[in-house]
Amino acid sequence: MDKLILRILLRFIRIFIKKDVDFERLKIIAETKVLMDRRRTPSNFKQKQRKEMKNPLLFTLIMYSFIGLFVAAIILNGIPLPVSMIIVHSYLLFMMAMTLVTDFSSVLLDTTDNQIILPKPVNSRTLFLARVVHILVYLLQFTIALMICPVAATFLQYGLLTGTVTLITLPFTVAFAVFLTYLLYALILRFANEQKIKDIISYFQIFMTVFFAAGFQIFPRMIDLKAISFQFKLHWYSYLLEPVWMSVTTEAFHDLNFNSVHLIMIACAFVVPVLLIFFMIRFLAPSFSKKLGALNNSSEADKGSFTAVTKQKKDLAERFSSMACGTQTERVGFEKTWKVTARDKNFKIQFYPSLAYLLVLVFVFVFKNPQSFIETWNGLSSTKSFLAFVYLPIFSISACLSIVPFNDNFTAAWIYQSAPITDPGQVISGMLKALLIKFFIPVYVIFFGFALYIWGVPVADDFIFGFFNNILIFLLMANFSDHYFPFSQQPNIKMQTGKFVRMIIQLVIVGILIGAHYAALFISWLPAALIPFSAAGCYFLQRRIQRLPWLKISI
Repeated sequence: MDKLILRILLRFIRIFIKKDVDFERLKIIAETKVLMDRRRTPSNFKQKQRKEMKNPLLFTLIMYSFIGLFVAAIILNGIPLPVSMIIVHSYLLFMMAMTLVTDFSSVLLDTTDNQIILPKPVNSRTLFLARVVHILVYLLQFTIALMICPVAATFLQYGLLTGTVTLITLPFTVAFAVFLTYLLYALILRFANEQKIKDIISYFQIFMTVFFAAGFQIFPRMIDLKAISFQFKLHWYSYLLEPVWMSVTTEAFHDLNFNSVHLIMIACAFVVPVLLIFFMIRFLAPSFSKKLGALNNSSEADKGSFTAVTKQKKDLAERFSSMACGTQTERVGFEKTWKVTARDKNFKIQFYPSLAYLLVLVFVFVFKNPQSFIETWNGLSSTKSFLAFVYLPIFSISACLSIVPFNDNFTAAWIYQSAPITDPGQVISGMLKALLIKFFIPVYVIFFGFALYIWGVPVADDFIFGFFNNILIFLLMANFSDHYFPFSQQPNIKMQTGKFVRMIIQLVIVGILIGAHYAALFISWLPAALIPFSAAGCYFLQRRIQRLPWLKISI
């Protein structure tokens, strides 16, 4: 499909091309970029497979088409046309902007082709238009994937004329999304260097993953669908919203109503995106290219501040390692885990969404009835639901065990075998302590503070008992799993399988401990009396890991 779209675009562009643009070189550059897109693994699917896919972009397009089925179902549900069109164009605008920011950022911010192509007999205008053609091919592919199901549903539900108008308005929504994305990047480039841009994009990816993970569970529980009215009324701010322009335009042709309001919306729908794209090409794009070219130089200017931040993180890791670790070998595992988890983007993308599931699980186990949220909140202090806040944090930290051993830079793991390490279990012990201190304890303290606010001081001994129980569960899982050094293994789908079995085992252990803890609540002094036994179990399990020989380490 990408080759067909590229061929059509090149024929169209050749008609309007100027003399100072070398069309043949533009064609070669654009074809090469499209070919590289086929081989580039999207960010959503990195780290999930060892064997390279022949066309990972095609798999992404299929997944986006599957998402479009849900929007098509909304259209076929029979809601009013203006509301359904607002949903369609909002969906397209959001998905295109999110895709450009999260998945296509590596292409938009890539300056390597400047160093490779510009020394050749290729002028900057030819290179710029090749980039534009490349982006258009990319956008059209994703637009087709996202909208093939909603457009088909529109034709079925509202007829040929309305479906055709919807089809015509889609490119203008995409153009608006492109302008918003370029504007966002221009603002970031104005106030940030290369490293900060990568950090911002990484955190945006994490935010979107967390948003979808939590949103699909939380929002439906908080919304009373029976009270929703699918009626649309124009307000003054409606004239500022692009999806409304497209919705009212489609309604005008569907109802053949061309009054002053509809004509204004039609003008906004077709004129404003064109003017914004012209402004972007004429003024924003050249400045954007200059900023991209200056990225490497600007990164040098912030070298001192980056060093200061690195020094600050180093001091923090060393401070905690000196308090938590008893040997130098254990400190090595602690500090390496602490620092790499702080800067490795792939680890953040895989692990941080698990923190969002804590909020999801709170709604699942505590706020079970969405129609009586207020009543549940008011009666919370009279229940034993604080046990959920005691044991839910372990589900976030346990996810680390299947993530920390794997890293793209796994070849650097030769240092473990070349270093004079006589007790390799000390490295793994330091890794586990770093994960507990960095990710488990802060979450547990937050849950403890919330429980104190709701249930008061009487639950303090339960949280102390539960603290050691959680660590006991974590160490049990660590002892039963394969033992790897931190960040020493190549990302491999076969080696990372078995998560479901480990989750079932963990659920069984957690269920047993919650049941025992709940039974102990009937004797007020028993939870406090059991604390030493739980702490002793943690100590012996930790010592067992520290004494692991080389034969027990998977290399």
